[in-house]
Amino acid sequence: MKNLLKTLYKGLTVIVLLSSSFLSVGASSPKKPDVTEEGRIEELDRMDFIEMLNSVDVKNTSELIQKFQTKEGKTRLLNGRYNPKSECTVEAFRNKEVLLVTIPAHLLFAPNMTELRKDAGDYLSPIRRYLKDPDMYRVMLVMHTDNTGSEPYREQLTTDRVNAVFDWFEESGSDTRYLFSYSLGDDMPLRQNDSMDNRDKNRRLEIYLLPGKKMVEQASKGRIAF
Repeated sequence: MKNLLKTLYKGLTVIVLLSSSFLSVGASSPKKPDVTEEGRIEELDRMDFIEMLNSVDVKNTSELIQKFQTKEGKTRLLNGRYNPKSECTVEAFRNKEVLLVTIPAHLLFAPNMTELRKDAGDYLSPIRRYLKDPDMYRVMLVMHTDNTGSEPYREQLTTDRVNAVFDWFEESGSDTRYLFSYSLGDDMPLRQNDSMDNRDKNRRLEIYLLPGKKMVEQASKGRIAF
């Protein structure tokens, strides 16, 4: 299956990304969505980074989803590979409805390389859980780098790297219909690129675990079973 990669438009700022307000993407169409031969929904694959972040309206289920995601982050993610002693981080995002896992790029790739390290699967495997039940979660893979090299080089590097991560999930047998990949180059640094340590922090894979429509449907009935 080909990887479906979108690049964030220039000019988006961290302020837009971190806005806690839910951006409406309009009323859903009553017609049946177009589905590819691979079972992917074309409407979702056409969404850019911000649109996907806000693709599911949690409506009046926000409080229950917040509690569920907080528990998931603490009991599953922080107690496993992403424990506080590791270099990875787990954060609550967008009014605590979304979980954000950040993996330093050097744990996944050698410098300037686009082939995954042999032990990269150790850091990616915990995410397979969130792909088992289609549209319980929508999982976003977002690859970043520093400002080293030319702009075309940086864009190609993050594109090839996020493709490699997507391929790993596909080849591991995961259901990738609700897995979405984005290459952001050096557009959204965490820190200024003025030291080796800061540049290392900016080279990273972010994995957003968004509530899918199935989670919202369950939450509207008062209980999330996962």
